[in-house]
Amino acid sequence: MMRTRVFTILLPALLLSAVAVEAGPSPAKANDCDRVCLERFVDQYMVAVAAHDPSKLPTTASIKYTENNVEMSIGEGLWQTSDGWGNYKVYVDDPPTGQVGFLAVANEDGHLSCFAGRLRVADRKVSEIEIIVARPDRPGSVSGSGNFAGGPENLKDKPLFSEMEPADQRVSREKLTQLASGYFDTIQQNTGRIYTTFDPDCQRLENGTITANNPDPQAGPVQRMGCQAQLETGMLKLVTRARDRRFVVDEEKQMVFSAAFFDHDGTLRKNKLVDGTVRTIGPPFDRPYTFCFFELFKVKSGKLRQIEAVLLTVPYYMPSPWVSYAKK
Repeated sequence: MMRTRVFTILLPALLLSAVAVEAGPSPAKANDCDRVCLERFVDQYMVAVAAHDPSKLPTTASIKYTENNVEMSIGEGLWQTSDGWGNYKVYVDDPPTGQVGFLAVANEDGHLSCFAGRLRVADRKVSEIEIIVARPDRPGSVSGSGNFAGGPENLKDKPLFSEMEPADQRVSREKLTQLASGYFDTIQQNTGRIYTTFDPDCQRLENGTITANNPDPQAGPVQRMGCQAQLETGMLKLVTRARDRRFVVDEEKQMVFSAAFFDHDGTLRKNKLVDGTVRTIGPPFDRPYTFCFFELFKVKSGKLRQIEAVLLTVPYYMPSPWVSYAKK
């Protein structure tokens, strides 16, 4: 199908990565929920979704819920179709802002999807739920309505994501945010200039597929390149904007959980790379469209070491329900 073809051929070839200005002011008393408390709310959320029962999750009266960038009532969407979860789970805890980001694998009738979510907790109740379910196209789906196929079965536990970094090896909260935002600056209208710092062993996964530093000898040459080497080519110039960036920051684990959009205005037809090579831009990048995503960054010794994204396509320039836009 078209989206599957895009993922398996165009995305690896063009290396379109997939995920955020920190997610709003901290609500009152949000910081009375420590990392154990935040993770407990994630677990409660997952139990409630699997049971199709929002009452199993303590929420505020003004709870805001979005799924795949669309605001809806709690109890809609995945709440209705869930058959539980896979074993994969990663937490990114941010007690100072009362937020937690998490990665998982969602199950709907035996069909697995890469999943990412964000909760905000205030007064020991969940006040915000934001999720992305990257459902692969399946036989019988309407062409173009789904998302390119991912690899949820490839998502396995990574000890790296559970490591608490020694205090003397940590960088500040501000630096963590700069590293993640610099990654997006590098991709936006990519010229080959690097605005962040990569570990030589940096690897990236997108919807469960390794798209940078892939050790498989059968992978394409671009996928086998490291994170920095790929971006030094300038091949992502077709990303017009990396906008509406928001961040959840885990200082102890040195991780950043980001939400953002990559807009492609569809006007670039020839991309001259840093080495002078000219690449023709074809479908679907020759038409306007947008990636909406969450992206997780693990930092080691002040460098981006592991990147993992959950992303899906949405209409071009689709606004975020979580960002206030100035009226023109």
